[in-house]
Amino acid sequence: MSWAATIDRYRNRSFREWLLLAEAGLMLVIARGALKLLPTMRIVNWVRRPIPNEIVSLPSQEIKPLCWAVAAFSQNAPIRLVCFPQAIPLHAMLRRRHAASEILYGVARTQEGKLLAHAWLRCADRIWLGGEVSSEFTVLDTWKPTDPSDAQAMRRPTV
Repeated sequence: MSWAATIDRYRNRSFREWLLLAEAGLMLVIARGALKLLPTMRIVNWVRRPIPNEIVSLPSQEIKPLCWAVAAFSQNAPIRLVCFPQAIPLHAMLRRRHAASEILYGVARTQEGKLLAHAWLRCADRIWLGGEVSSEFTVLDTWKPTDPSDAQAMRRPTV
């Protein structure tokens, strides 16, 4: 689908939805670039940084538009944006709103023995991104902001 057709499809969206699409697009481009240029542990360490202000619990009606924006931009992007490049921007968007989320990373084997990896995002005890297949994967690690009072977590080595 061309960008003109995509824009036409979203023509009747509100100004707020257009801002969310722009924010999601910017975050997706940054995440995709970071995944190409930086070691994964640098990105994971960023995800694990403590949220500096008081953590809030966002209601579902505030999280849904963020998920929509990430999904809408990802589906119409000229490049392939899979689970991890989508989880990072959604985490960043939630973090900007002082909501704690976690990215879960898991693996599974196909019947042919091929190893598959998947990332999904959970916030407020609900999976918001990548959850449709998450039950098929064994969780290897969970990346979430650390508690600022946790001195041990603050001394994690950065790569």
